[in-house]
Amino acid sequence: MENLAPSRLLKTRQGTIVVGVAAAVLAAILLLVYLSHYRSSVKGSTEPVTVLVAKRLIPKGTTGASIATKNLFVVTTIPKGQLKIGTISDPAVLQGTVAAADIFPRQQLTSADFTVASTGALAAQIKGTWRAIGLPALDAAHGLTPAIQPGDHVDAYGQLDGKLGLLMANVLVLASPTQPAVGSTAPVSGSYILRVPATKAPKFAFMGQNGTFWLVLRPATGAHGTQAVSLPKESIFETRGGQ
Repeated sequence: MENLAPSRLLKTRQGTIVVGVAAAVLAAILLLVYLSHYRSSVKGSTEPVTVLVAKRLIPKGTTGASIATKNLFVVTTIPKGQLKIGTISDPAVLQGTVAAADIFPRQQLTSADFTVASTGALAAQIKGTWRAIGLPALDAAHGLTPAIQPGDHVDAYGQLDGKLGLLMANVLVLASPTQPAVGSTAPVSGSYILRVPATKAPKFAFMGQNGTFWLVLRPATGAHGTQAVSLPKESIFETRGGQ
């Protein structure tokens, strides 16, 4: 019987045709498998997924709770292929965290952008001659509650003996009645805590004991100098506004 081993098969015309057809069939099968995987890959990369995207600048140290309260993000959908590693899709993940770095507008929020909040963060925000002082409980009109939150800057006015004047301009809010200090997981204080120079702390304490505070919210960026009320030198109020 004639030997039909592959080497002998290729030496005949019929054998060459058989081998060619087999190779074509195999190539067709491989092409179909490749196209199937490619279509699945393309479909998967274009499938929409839900993500959180920053609406505006979120400064470093902003708490996750504050981000949610101020609506600093928007929930949107983007193609899966455009996702960053660790993208956050559930706002609940932000609870108990603080921004580890500045997050810019239209930037996807990722787990790498946040770190776990810690207690004792209030003391970390005052150095040198800066001090933290708490104000008496203010109503919504005097304190713009809950609009003013930690990280905001305000002009602090005081009303005493029928006179209204500026105590200090551009004061950093460390904590509010509804939000703890940035980076802190401590319970809310129920009052505003402001950062003031040590030299002005007695004025704020005196006003808290004898007068009334008014907090005026400043723009987040581009604020101009505050025009102070002209008062006698012996007054505790400022005679010149600050930036």
